Amino acid sequence: MNRKILWLPLQCLRLIVLFAVIFGLILSVDESSSIAAQQVTKPTSIDITSNQPELVQPPVTGLVSTLSDEVEELPAELIRWSTYWQLCWEPYPEAQEYELQAVLMEGKSPKLQRQSDRCFRIQAASNENQKSQGLLNRELILLMHKIQLGYRVRAVLDDNRVSEWSQVMAVGATTVSQ
Repeated sequence: MNRKILWLPLQCLRLIVLFAVIFGLILSVDESSSIAAQQVTKPTSIDITSNQPELVQPPVTGLVSTLSDEVEELPAELIRWSTYWQLCWEPYPEAQEYELQAVLMEGKSPKLQRQSDRCFRIQAASNENQKSQGLLNRELILLMHKIQLGYRVRAVLDDNRVSEWSQVMAVGATTVSQ
């Protein structure tokens, strides 16, 4: 009977250790590996705690997220590669700009990123490794982002009005919403 009582906590402990080992491996692959998404575009940041705008319906729709890879060949049979995640959406009637908000495991970021483009692109993974290894740890790095980071978007209209937020799209995922 004591073995049955200890079985569940031991399984949980094993899972925690497994995730810690996987995360440690990602960070120790080499110094050029990147687990943190790096922003490629330079939208402006806005503090959302002041001057709350009026919300209007409907939310931004037609979100499409894609991945693209760039590979550079280096001497000594090495490659340097990057995977970019791009989120695009349908034009919103009367939109002057768009705001994006990062959604983390810990909650929503209080800072908004404002831009006029209808696409947002960030570097989601990168590494430098032997050419024979291909895009080493790409899927694992992207999986970490899918779990930890997403973005949502809304349209900025005139007269201090904004649309409702879109659904959250996970960084690293390639999904399409209707």
